[in-house]
Amino acid sequence: MKVRGFILAVPFVCVISLQTLTVTADDIVINYDYAQTPQVDFSKMTKGPLKVAPFGDKRAVTPDESRAISSSSAEQPIADIVNNALVQAFEAGGATLVQDGQVLTLEGELTELQVTAKDAGVEVTIRTHVILKRGSQTVFDNVIFGRASAPLLDAAVRATLDKLVNSLILDDYFLMEVI
Repeated sequence: MKVRGFILAVPFVCVISLQTLTVTADDIVINYDYAQTPQVDFSKMTKGPLKVAPFGDKRAVTPDESRAISSSSAEQPIADIVNNALVQAFEAGGATLVQDGQVLTLEGELTELQVTAKDAGVEVTIRTHVILKRGSQTVFDNVIFGRASAPLLDAAVRATLDKLVNSLILDDYFLMEVI
């Protein structure tokens, strides 16, 4: 009888342990702010107004896991943080972004988020597949990429976002399609 009770108790203990690990995950605040000096003037986008559509998350994650960065959890889904970083960069460059009446639409999907421990902290890699459409026609299709290291995870993510944003807004082919 005692063995049967023990066998039944083991799965419950495992479930409770996993819930405890989930609850104790560190919360970090990325609070990304595009603070770079704009290197591109998007105020004269002669090819039409731009809409930045909400980004998806192509990684095999649940909605709860969409905020996970290593063993930590960000304030919002990582795909939303990437989307917001790009919106800030366009606005800093003078772009007027629209929700309706757009000629150009930028769509994206987060494809990779990797965190690697380094001697001096952590290294973060983010890859996002972006597609620029003019109406229903795809005019730009690429994977943008950022990688950076810092002593703390939140700082490494912010530095990675800076590099990821620059990999798009400084891409000659992308600029040919929007300016």
